[in-house]
Amino acid sequence: MEYYIEVLIRLAVAVVLGGIIGIERTGTKHDAGLRTHIIVCIGSASVMIISQLIAERYGSITDITRLGAQVISGIGFLGAGSIMVSKNRVRGLTTAAGLWTTACLGLVAGAGFIEVSLTILILIMFTTYVLRPLSLKLQANDMTFEITALATEISARELTELFTERGHTVTALKTANEKLLLTIHTGPLDDKDAFILETFAIPGVTGVTAL
Repeated sequence: MEYYIEVLIRLAVAVVLGGIIGIERTGTKHDAGLRTHIIVCIGSASVMIISQLIAERYGSITDITRLGAQVISGIGFLGAGSIMVSKNRVRGLTTAAGLWTTACLGLVAGAGFIEVSLTILILIMFTTYVLRPLSLKLQANDMTFEITALATEISARELTELFTERGHTVTALKTANEKLLLTIHTGPLDDKDAFILETFAIPGVTGVTAL
């Protein structure tokens, strides 16, 4: 009975920890929200608890961390389902990372390390709440552009190296009918119009579109 009460405490902690993380995701309108994070945390805690129970009842017939290791690797399918690509922008990475970390958090709580799990939660909340404004500020001036150029006047390699040397990231490159279609992601831009004018000055460039 005493151990059962301890198990209930661990599961309750998993519900609270997963719920706190889920509230933040729900507040930012993500599909993987409150219920998803609670269930992931409970499931992970349950796996860790049952691993310990099996070891105690039947002896250490196997590594009690083996089931937990499967959770850490298996949670990836949920994370992959929350990642979406739209207009050359990737969304859902934070949610995917949050689900994976919530699973790890559940394992810690299920193992009975309550103080450690609370410390991890504080760090997660600091990252998602306190650092969110800073992250948005850093991304505010980041832009994605689609560059069209004539392959007869400049090669794909030359065009790619040109933007790479300027500190931009080339995310896609297509060729069709002697035309090059390059998608780049810039860092913070002080002047969008100046960037467009500089790009048009490149020999062979016929179009610059902000996405």
